[in-house]
Amino acid sequence: MNTTHHQQVLASLNAAAQKARVFASITLDGSRLECEALDAGAPAQYRVEIASDGWAISLGTMDRWLSESIEAQLVDSRDSMEALLSEELNDLEWTDAPPKIRHFRDDARRYVFECTVAFGRDESDDLRRTSCFLLAFQAMFLQLGNMSGEQSEE
Repeated sequence: MNTTHHQQVLASLNAAAQKARVFASITLDGSRLECEALDAGAPAQYRVEIASDGWAISLGTMDRWLSESIEAQLVDSRDSMEALLSEELNDLEWTDAPPKIRHFRDDARRYVFECTVAFGRDESDDLRRTSCFLLAFQAMFLQLGNMSGEQSEE
């Protein structure tokens, strides 16, 4: 796959994300699509980027409290992120098991939840993969922590 192919996929994904109307804003910048989370308790961004071995799909935030609210709900529920993502993917008619989701702090000191989705066979398959995972990430995280902007009362 070449750079032009990846840029075409990201441009098509940009249009699909705009149409979904589930993000506060969407920016396409070269090899990355960034979608600002709508109504999150703190600024957070969903990203789709080209990685060496596939498409990196992530949610990141600089806000430690927001990251911890997601982690706490996962611990309390005892659900794995992969199981939750699988449920959302099933709603989008994706039947393959999702890849492992990593949680780390990146070089920019953002708290990141990320998985890598293998490249598809062609542009159409890449668009299907990236749009399914982006929308499934958004739907999954919307239900976790303070991603919906709702404040918990403790």
